[in-house]
Amino acid sequence: MEPRIVCSANKFENGPMLVGARHWDQHMHVQANYMGVKGSEPHEQGFIDQYGKFYTRTEAWKVAEANGQIIRRCGGDTSDGGTLWSENLY
Repeated sequence: MEPRIVCSANKFENGPMLVGARHWDQHMHVQANYMGVKGSEPHEQGFIDQYGKFYTRTEAWKVAEANGQIIRRCGGDTSDGGTLWSENLY
């Protein structure tokens, strides 16, 4: 099965990855509090696929576009070859 983008993710340099419907939504805040992670710590915003693989926003755009998952345009279409935002998916 081809990868599909399923949710947003914040990947931290020190290891943990937070996931949620949107970046820094209430679910990510709960996870961060539980793990003792601070939003000010170095991290990269991206997405994960159904297998849990992390993609940068640009990588995720390519996967989502190839799968016809882009249902809304919100401004990142041409940035860095395409930059995925949660709002593109719903």
